[in-house]
Amino acid sequence: VFAMLLLISIFVGSGALLQSVTEEKENRMIEMLVTSTSPMSIMLGKIIGLGAAGLLQIAIWIAVGSLSVPQISDQFSGLSSLSVKPELIVLLIAFYFAGYFVFAAFMASIGAASTSVREASQISAIIMIPGIIPIYASALIIPNPDGGLARALTFFPLTAPTASMMRIAGGTEKMYEVVLGLLVTALAGLFLLWLSARVFRAGLLLYGQRMSVRLVWNALRQGD
Repeated sequence: VFAMLLLISIFVGSGALLQSVTEEKENRMIEMLVTSTSPMSIMLGKIIGLGAAGLLQIAIWIAVGSLSVPQISDQFSGLSSLSVKPELIVLLIAFYFAGYFVFAAFMASIGAASTSVREASQISAIIMIPGIIPIYASALIIPNPDGGLARALTFFPLTAPTASMMRIAGGTEKMYEVVLGLLVTALAGLFLLWLSARVFRAGLLLYGQRMSVRLVWNALRQGD
């Protein structure tokens, strides 16, 4: 359940960022914003604002679940004994921020490099697919949380948030790998944020033009 909530919240937040960047580039609003602040500040403001909104969604869902479970526990056998450990909530929040930064950095880059919302949405599907893989592979991960597949997905930033939740649900005996996967995801998110800022800066003023691979590479090599 936490993996699904985490995934939905990350996709909604990063998807909103993608749409915001692309629409502002289309209607040229971004040109007005960039006259008063830097591209990095604009992107950070969007990422932090939408990330906070997504975290609020998770908080509401958890609060509703905490209030509703005692009310319906008599209707389902064993539900009353279900408990959520505080450390799981901490991990959920940590993975949310780490995973969100990874997806948001990709979405911001796609939005800056695309010519329309439709084109950006089609490209973003390629980035979103890996995040869903652990959900479909849950029948393999949960019974064997310390298997090769589960461990591999834990260290890949796009699959680590949901795969780690699946391993916790399966009762993994290697929690240090989950924590290490969180660290890898967080570092990847910061690195991708730095890279995407360069693509964002190079592509935000290209009205009606699609960034080529060469332009993206030049943007990544360009100094501050």
